[in-house]
Order: sequence, then C-alpha cells, then structure tokens
Amino acid sequence: MKRKISGSAGVLTVLMILTGCNTLQSIAVQPPARTVFGQGQDLDIAGLAVTANYKKNSETVTDTGSLQITGYDRNRPGEQTITVTMNAKSGLVISKASSTFIVTVAPVESISISQPPFATSFRQGDDPDWNGLGVGVTFGKDAVPGVMVKPGAGALVISGYDKDKPGSQIITVDYYGKRAMFDVKVTGLDSIAVISPPVNTEYYTGEEIDLSGLVVQGVWNDGSKARVSITNNNLSGYDITRGEKQNVTVSYSGKTAIFPVTYIAFEALSVDRPPVKTKYELGEDLDTAGIRVLGTWPGHSLSIVNNSRLRLTGYDPFRAGGQKVTVTVGGQSDSFTVTVTNPFEGVWAGLWETGRQTVDGKSSPIVAPVTLTMEGSAWLLRTRDRAGEPVELRGVYTPDSNTHAKLQCNDTRGAGDVNRDSSRVMRLRNGLIGSEVTLDKIR
Repeated sequence: MKRKISGSAGVLTVLMILTGCNTLQSIAVQPPARTVFGQGQDLDIAGLAVTANYKKNSETVTDTGSLQITGYDRNRPGEQTITVTMNAKSGLVISKASSTFIVTVAPVESISISQPPFATSFRQGDDPDWNGLGVGVTFGKDAVPGVMVKPGAGALVISGYDKDKPGSQIITVDYYGKRAMFDVKVTGLDSIAVISPPVNTEYYTGEEIDLSGLVVQGVWNDGSKARVSITNNNLSGYDITRGEKQNVTVSYSGKTAIFPVTYIAFEALSVDRPPVKTKYELGEDLDTAGIRVLGTWPGHSLSIVNNSRLRLTGYDPFRAGGQKVTVTVGGQSDSFTVTVTNPFEGVWAGLWETGRQTVDGKSSPIVAPVTLTMEGSAWLLRTRDRAGEPVELRGVYTPDSNTHAKLQCNDTRGAGDVNRDSSRVMRLRNGLIGSEVTLDKIR
C-alpha cells in the first residue's frame, strides 16, 4: 500500500494500490490409493494428497472438499485425465491453480445371476418384485475385483416380464452391453368376482364412481384366491352423463366382472333453505351448515340431496360485497346469496409517540395524531413525523384473513401490517411510521 498526501487547496488524497500478498502459484497432486476402477464405479479419492504452493510458502491441503475434481466418467472405459482445481483468496486477490492425474476405467467383461430374486413365482396380474436379485460383475482388468450390483443400479436394465401372460417367462438382465437371464413362473388367472360392491352405488350425473368398499377377488388356476387392487382406470362400460341404471365392468388382467350403479339426472334443482350463515368477514371460509337442496327427477317426488354431494362455486372470501354462490348437482344448478364485509374499511384514529421531552425535570412523551382511512383496497394515513412536519402516506392493502392485512406504500417508504384485535382496535407497525400504534375505529 502506498499513500500520497497533498496539502494544496486543503485536499487530502489517499491513494491505495492493492498488490498480491501470499498468492497461490501452483498445486502438486499425489494420486489417490486407487487409480483403476470398474465401469459403473464411482471415483474414490481416498489417499489423494494435494500440496498448495504459495508465493511465500507451501502447505498441505487438509480439506479435500474445497477442491474441484472434474473429468471422471464412470460409464466410459479407458484412461481418463482427472483435473484437480483449487481456488485461494489472499486479501482481495483470488488465485486459481490446477493439476491432473490419470485413472483407468476397466470395461465390464461379463455378468451372471449370482443371487436370484426372493420371488420367482407370480400370479397373473402381479407386478414384478426383484428384491433379493444380485448380479455378479467381472471387469476386464485383474486389478479390479468383481462386484455384485442390485436392482436400482443406474445402468442395470431388467426386461421381459409380462404380468398378463401366464406360464414360464425368461427375464433378461443387461448391464453395460453384457447379458444374463433367469426364469420366473406366472400362474394363470381363471376369473375375478365382485365380492362386495362399493358402499355408494347411487350417483348424480357428472359424478365419478367412488370405489370405497369395493372388494374384487381373483381366482387362479392353482386354486388360490386373493383380493386384487382396482382403481377407476379398471372401470368401463358406464356413462356418467346418462341418468339410468347401468352395469359397471371391472377389468383385471383380461378377466371381467360387473356391479350395478344408478345415475340420477335431475330435471330441476332448488336451494330450499340457504345455509344458516350468510354474512361473512373477509377471509372466512364458506359455511354450508343448515343448507337444504331439493332435486326433482322423472318418476319421483322431490328428494333431498346429500350435502356431501353438493358442488359450490362462486364464493371469494377476499372480495367484499354481495356474492352469488352456485350449487350444482347432477347437471342442474341453483344459487343463494351471501354478503362479505370488510372489517378494515372505515376511519381509524389514535396517537403515536414521536419522542420525549423534559419539563421541570419530568420526562413526558411527545405524541402526534394518526388517522388511517381504509376504503376498498386503498388506504390513506395522515400524521406528523418526529420533527413535527405533516406526513401523508397512501397505498393499497391486501387482507389475508379477517384479522390481518398487508399494507404497501405507493412510494419507496416500505410496507406495513395491520392486525385487527377486535372490531374497534387496529395495530399499525413496520416502517410506515416507525412503531406500533393502536387505533380506534371512529366511523
């Protein structure tokens, strides 16, 4: 560092010239204990030693995690150049140095089934389970001992299983271009039967079938029986837009069974009684307790619709004012009205402490009035700052519940929070006026 001081015109100028201190010049690398690996194996840097040569001294690098090691590809056999890079900081100067070493990746020479999977016999329709499978791998260099890999190893591919095809099947295992095989047996499925239909077999048009309670049993040609797993993807033969009794076909591994359902298509729907609660504050969830919806359908008198089957749309908990909530069932709709009030809206007033003063040896607060007007999504705050000057802030606010809203200034003076503790108390805080203030609603 050099300093140049000039006294002319009363100006002091300090000139600082940064120069490298003990900067990194180079690194020396001693290769790891292993430099020959089998194809598919990760690089092992155990034993890697790095010496950092600085301008003034040399030292051993003890934290290999600070090194960047690149150039290794476990999938590519042959010699590979591995680069070790180190970054060092000396003062404000960052220096970098690199060095290399050579490793060899030996190709896979052969594979074999050293351990069959735990299960080699399946029922038709079963997904494969290769747990327990071990694949022995030998490499093209004596320096690399053989290993055993298991399902999930990146390059291991198992193919040939068909869960819908009974009989013996040959399963193929491929690993880096080498192949091994083993046999499994799939017992044929004779039939499936619906032992228990779903709990609910009556639906309104437009509803998907609920499989709760459905039990489907398979019977295999060795006489064994077991429950089979069914999803809605296994169902066919029904039309959710058609109001009538229908048979639903269950398909599993080429076998089928049926169960009946009834779809109801309403001619009309009416909200006979709206919910008990129809007035809300911002942020409150819709409460449907007490609602009664009636539907009419051909050949039947009015029926009460199960409330759990109602689909309600149109309610926005953060939009103040009257709202129409639409009730839809079986392709028909009716509505009821609710009102959402904004508890923040109005004029709020209070005082905030701008400082302290001492009179006759007694300390007392200096306060300024605060008026906060909130209307629609806008707010306006008027007060005085610590110097007694008038302050006017304005912006928009976003409620996220009926007790809390975020305020954002139109200018760069920040944001704030409003916490409504009751119907008449509001707390304003953050950078808008510098402290928390309690306000009462005056109108």
